[in-house]
Parts: sequence; C-alpha cells; structure tokens
Amino acid sequence: MPTFKSLALLLIILAIASINSKKDSIFFKNENSRFPLIIHSSNQDLNEAFNWAQGKALSYVQTGKTGPINAWENGPGTDTVNYLPSYWAGYPKRTAFYSRDFCHQLEGAHFLGLEEENFTMLKAFAASANSSKKWFPLWAINFDGSPYTIDYKSDSNFVREVPATFELVEKAYELYSWTGDDRYIQDSHLWEFYEKSVSKFIELHDVQIPNGIAEGTGKGIFDGAASYNEQKDQPLIEAGDALASQYKAYLAFAQFAQLKGNEKDFLEFSLKAEQLKNLFNEGWGIKNTTLYNRGYLANGTPVDGWGKENSWFMPMKGITEFGSKRTLKYLAFIDERLESKADIPDNIEAISYIPEMFFLHHQNELGWKWLTYILEKLDQEHSYSSATGRNGDYPEVSYVLIRNVVIDLLGIKPHASENEISTLSHLPKSLKFLGVQNITLGNSKLAVHHEGTKKSTLNYQIGSKPLTWKAEFLGTHPELLVNGKKVTAQSYQDEGVRKSSVVVQLLPGEGITIQTVK
Repeated sequence: MPTFKSLALLLIILAIASINSKKDSIFFKNENSRFPLIIHSSNQDLNEAFNWAQGKALSYVQTGKTGPINAWENGPGTDTVNYLPSYWAGYPKRTAFYSRDFCHQLEGAHFLGLEEENFTMLKAFAASANSSKKWFPLWAINFDGSPYTIDYKSDSNFVREVPATFELVEKAYELYSWTGDDRYIQDSHLWEFYEKSVSKFIELHDVQIPNGIAEGTGKGIFDGAASYNEQKDQPLIEAGDALASQYKAYLAFAQFAQLKGNEKDFLEFSLKAEQLKNLFNEGWGIKNTTLYNRGYLANGTPVDGWGKENSWFMPMKGITEFGSKRTLKYLAFIDERLESKADIPDNIEAISYIPEMFFLHHQNELGWKWLTYILEKLDQEHSYSSATGRNGDYPEVSYVLIRNVVIDLLGIKPHASENEISTLSHLPKSLKFLGVQNITLGNSKLAVHHEGTKKSTLNYQIGSKPLTWKAEFLGTHPELLVNGKKVTAQSYQDEGVRKSSVVVQLLPGEGITIQTVK
C-alpha cells in the first residue's frame, strides 16, 4: 500500500480537519468482551461463528506449555519438553505446526494478538532451510522447534512442497505490513531465507524445464512436490500454485529490499515479478487452452482442467489478469467445479481458501456463498477424522474465518510502519452491515464498520500518532461525503474495477464516516 504524502492529499486532509475535530463517531459502544475482537453484523450466525472462531483459535495456543513431541493420531510421541511460543497449525492430534497451515493462519493469529507466536514459528521455518535441503524449509516442526519426524527422515527424505517456500516469504511481508515489526527485516535467519528463496532455491529447482520457474520432481511429497494438491492426478513438474506463489514472493522481497534501502534489488525483483506474470499470461498459462493451464509435465506438455489448489491459487495470488474475460471465465469454472460432488475437495481446510479468492476479485456473492458453506459444515466429521475430529476442529478453519471477516469482508489493506490503511467493503447484498472493533495495526487499535458497500466508518481507538485512512468505493464518484460534507474524490482503475477514494487523517479518539453521494 503506498504512502499518501503528496501535496494534493495533504490539502484534502487539511480541508476536512475541522470535520475530524467533532469526534462524533456513530458506532461501537464501549463494551467488554472475552475475545480480543468485537463484531457487529446484521447476520447473527456470522457473529456467533466469529466469536466461536476466536475462542477455538486461542485454544490451540501452545506458548508456555510442556508436552510430548512427535505425537500423532497413531502414537503418543516421546519426551516431555518445553514448547516455543506457537500454536497448532495442522492436524490437532499431531504435536506440530505445518508450513502450509501456518501461512494460512497467521493473519488470524495476528488479530488475536499472537505476535510472538507468528514471529517464532516463521523464524523456525526459515532457520530450517539450508543448502543440504536445497533451501526447502521443513514441512512440519514440533512445538519445541525440532523436526517433526513423521514428515522428516533426513535432509534428502522429507515432505516438501514448492509453494510453501514462497508463501513463507510472501506472508513474512504481510506480517510486517500489519505489525511494522522491524524484526521481519533485521533478523538474519529470516533475511537469508528470503534471499535464498527468490534466488538459489529457484536455481536449484529449475532444471527439467529451464524457464525461471521452480519445479517439483513429480514423484511425490517426500521427493518434492510441485503443488499443494497431493492427489496424483498428473505428475506435475511445474504447478500453478507454486508459480503464483513465486510471483508473490518476488513482490514481497522487492518491498523488503526497498525497506532495507536496496534500490537495486527492489527494481530487479519488481521486474522479475512483472516478467513472471507476463510469462504466465502470454504463454505458460494460456498455451492450448481457453481457460488457464495449471501445470506442466516433464516433457513440456501443459495441463489444464481442474487441479484444486493448483487451479484456485492462480487467481487467489493475483497472477491472472484482474477483470479479464479469461479470469472471469476461470472464476466461474472454479465455482462450477466446487459445485460438483466429484470435484469439491473432501477436506474443509482446502475449501477455506475459496472465500478470499472470490472476495479479492470482487465476486462478493460467491465469496459469501463459500464462506457460509464452510460455516454450515463445522459440525460435520472431517475427512480425516482420526487425526482431526469435526471440520471445526481443524485449526486452519477458525483462524481463517477471522481473516475472512477482517481482511476479506472489511477489505482492509495495512501499512503499519506508516500507520496507514485502506478499506473497501466487500459485503454481499444479504449482509446489511458489518463492523469489527479492536483491530491491531502496529501499535494502534481501530474499528471499521461498513453499511453495505456505500458507507464506511473508521474509529481510531488507540494510537500514538495520526492515522491515515484511504476509504475506497467501487465506481466513479467525483465527490464523496466525509462526515456529511462533499470532498473531491480520486477515481482510478485497480484490480480490474473502477474505484474512487478520499484520504483522511485521524487523531487517536477520532472517528470519521465516508459515503457515496446519494
């Protein structure tokens, strides 16, 4: 998210300063809650599910506990050890956190205040990658930080899937964006991992089809899988979810490099991201298909059709062109395949990616459809019930629901180091209003409330410096109402849609309502 320091924007801020001083926020009473976040919405089922998710997610925290390691559904494990700051990410009968699950849970964990847990777990994965493992991180780590031996036998015989390496880099930057924590830039283990992941890792795993795309072996998870989709429908060497995650890792590393003052690497990896996206949209992704290819075989044959993760990760990571006819057709294809009993994943945690994908592409009704689908399945038996129990007992489900509400429905994009956010309502028609209080941005706390997609309110609850808010709305709006007064808006094309926005600045304790002109 860019900073907003231009003269024009400062003039807007000054123009509405008198409006801000009224401090007449229209929402969020002071009330106590046993959970870190307080939700208000027109849907009571969502309210109850959100509060359930907070309690459930917090129940998985292992910080300060002692217990066994290497326990699993068929064995009690060994030893009694002290656990690191951590939380369950993976099957709840296994004493470990998994890289794929962690990457999908960490935003929800942030909103619950699990900052030390996020940092410690990320660093554990980063420190586990080395030249002997060809810069793959461990797939699973015990709560004490040791390799989880069910998934690790040796440095040449352990579970590894290409997308996880890149997602860890991407998600590190996302955590920095929410926290402003300089450790994500300064820690030597993390920085080495970022650098190796976007350079040496790709070099070592780009040998069968040399094209700058990291490969798997096509031989299974203990030899290095190209995709998160572990079903062996095709022996993919390159996969859409890995390629899309590599794209996001390039973007993340470019931003980290700029924060370090390394303009050379910022430009180089920004260009690499652009080139990879062009390669996908002009060749790799569209060769011999009217939709998108989801992978390639060792002989260079493209594979399209339905590949679950290696299908939906491509639009979810934004490597497909926003708003293009092909992307819109592909989103409809994904929804269609999910409606098929033969093609919908058996495991609920796989489906937990779907809402964020549709919300990202402004398909709010489909995002809501699959979010409510997940909520309706919480009490059903999990597809691997011996390791999990019910669907709602799989940790990823509760953590991701929190993320879905705050990031996907409220449409918040953070920039904690500058104390800035943007918002864009993604509420479906049936959800009349939604607000969440006590959202953490760096050292600040704020509350965001949307009424439909035309009216947004922000309360700056706690902070030590001014907060900059970019309030976005879909459509072309020459003016927007800021606390009832017309302010000139900026309009632009972004993410395949037309948006309009104004930028305002709040002091701690202030609240502002911005809406479209009726």
